[in-house]
Amino acid sequence: MKHVGMLKTTGTKVIIAYRTIPSDPYSSLVIDRDAMLPFEEDIIEGLLESKDGQDSFEFAHILGRHKMPLEDSPNAIVQDQATSVQGVSVLEYLHTNGKLLKQATENVMVTEQGADAIQLDKLNEMIASQRGVDLAGLSIQPDTTSQGTSGKNEAKLMLARAERLEKKMLVLKERAYELDPELKPKKGRPKKQTEEA
Repeated sequence: MKHVGMLKTTGTKVIIAYRTIPSDPYSSLVIDRDAMLPFEEDIIEGLLESKDGQDSFEFAHILGRHKMPLEDSPNAIVQDQATSVQGVSVLEYLHTNGKLLKQATENVMVTEQGADAIQLDKLNEMIASQRGVDLAGLSIQPDTTSQGTSGKNEAKLMLARAERLEKKMLVLKERAYELDPELKPKKGRPKKQTEEA
């Protein structure tokens, strides 16, 4: 399973929310699995095990997209936030309640199933090398998608695809006009009709 590990110094089992922090590529944000309340564990572990959770580059993206069910909270302010249109995301809830712990990447051992344990800082270096970026480039940027790619890059790819489709559309239109010339729009303005009085 992705996004799981343990702290080298204490052996505490953690979920890795952010593998790096934008202003500090040698730090990560983790969630202590043993410190979660039962209802927190149900929600967070469920998201972690989901297809979206396992497909995401940063697990925090998934935490930010899902709402924390806090409607039954004894705190009236929290109830109001939870029932508002915006709601409270799981990520926001974890941050507000001090459940996101900053840890040095060298202190986090990634323990994914079927693979040898590796320090998070070493894994980050390998990923950065494969992507052709420095460590700071792995950090979540404002336009980073849930797969860890740049939104700007995806936008360029979408435009290129749209241009290819537009060319294909023009070719198909020309073929249709060749098959039935009456379908082709007439050039120029339509003749003005005058009413005789």
